[in-house]
Amino acid sequence: MFKIQIDANLSINLLTPKYAETLVESLIKNQSVLKEWLIWAETIPSIEEYQKTIIPMWLQKFADNNGFETGIFFQNELIGMVGLHYIDQTNKATEIGYWLSNTMQGKGIMTRVVEYLVSYCFDELNLNRVVIRAAVENQKSRAIPQRLGFKKEGILREAQQIRGCSYDLAIYSMLKDEWKPNK
Repeated sequence: MFKIQIDANLSINLLTPKYAETLVESLIKNQSVLKEWLIWAETIPSIEEYQKTIIPMWLQKFADNNGFETGIFFQNELIGMVGLHYIDQTNKATEIGYWLSNTMQGKGIMTRVVEYLVSYCFDELNLNRVVIRAAVENQKSRAIPQRLGFKKEGILREAQQIRGCSYDLAIYSMLKDEWKPNK
């Protein structure tokens, strides 16, 4: 099974149906903050939906080499998720998405996870371009690509709809020949 060990306490792992209950509990606990920026967090699917449909779909996406969704584990506890929304083999590109439990924010965890994942995209998947998008007002999510030296390409005007409101999205990218990880 796919697993990247980032340090002694931190890893990202593919989620299997056995994680459905833990995932739903974490999503419900963090829903008020998540739904502020992530439309899918408005309604949390049931444990059964994750077990029978959603997680198997994520595993198939991985098997098809078209991206993946992984759990972020700190000291073996699920604290968030990070993934590649797709893998565009023709253009050697992908887009990273992520969320982290409220109690784990502000500790540099997501920056380390995304840094490792970007290196993985360039070194293991032989991609050339990694994109991160975040609502302009979502400073915490935007701080990740900024910290890692991504280039801000621009603003997609009113590109995201959440609860009837339009939000502009900042789009950041990193190219393989520009990447300088902090390791």
